[in-house]
Amino acid sequence: MTGESPASVFRRTQAVLLDFDGPVCSVFAGYPATQIAEELRALMQDALGERPQVIAEANGPHELLAAAVQFGIDLWRRVEEALQVAEIKAVESATATPGVDAFLSACNASERPVAIVSNNCEASVRAYLNHAGLASRIQHIGARDPQHVDRMKPSPFLLEQAAGVLRISSGQTVLIGDQVSDIEAAIAAGAGSIGYANKPGKSDDLATAGANAVVEDMNLLAGAVAEVA
Repeated sequence: MTGESPASVFRRTQAVLLDFDGPVCSVFAGYPATQIAEELRALMQDALGERPQVIAEANGPHELLAAAVQFGIDLWRRVEEALQVAEIKAVESATATPGVDAFLSACNASERPVAIVSNNCEASVRAYLNHAGLASRIQHIGARDPQHVDRMKPSPFLLEQAAGVLRISSGQTVLIGDQVSDIEAAIAAGAGSIGYANKPGKSDDLATAGANAVVEDMNLLAGAVAEVA
């Protein structure tokens, strides 16, 4: 754990914004993001008749979706539709993040509403939450807008939208996420942030990005919420 204590962050916030892939589950555990990215790359190359550098260098599915915009609305929509299909398939084999059940229970017990804010499509998030029996613990799902790719994190849009639905100011929320883009979105929205470092090397990256606290175990966050309930 680095930075502030999670308890101190929760003490000054009243609602939780939770990234989906990472803090809730490993979306691509059975259908790797690298495989999806290559499938999207192939789709784009077939449509364009070439593989432009921006497509060749994009690191993952969401980066490819963002890159597709510059090649026209028709290709972007094709990539969006293909990515939605892939994400819905992926959550069928997603694995639960250890400690997320305890964390959501602690949030509910402390009367802290929880909203999902995800760059994944809404259908995939809903499918997983329903399958995992977690849907009743989530007050709002904010997911990728298929009409506005620029609203994905690190844009603060999803965070500000969630705060509005929960009828609370962004400054009274805390985002828990495992990507630098999550921390950047939280800062842009004026929200608190806790980095979830679920892979080696992420702790430093999340701390450098400005996370108020960084943890490696969601169970620690469950205990921190219970501490300030």
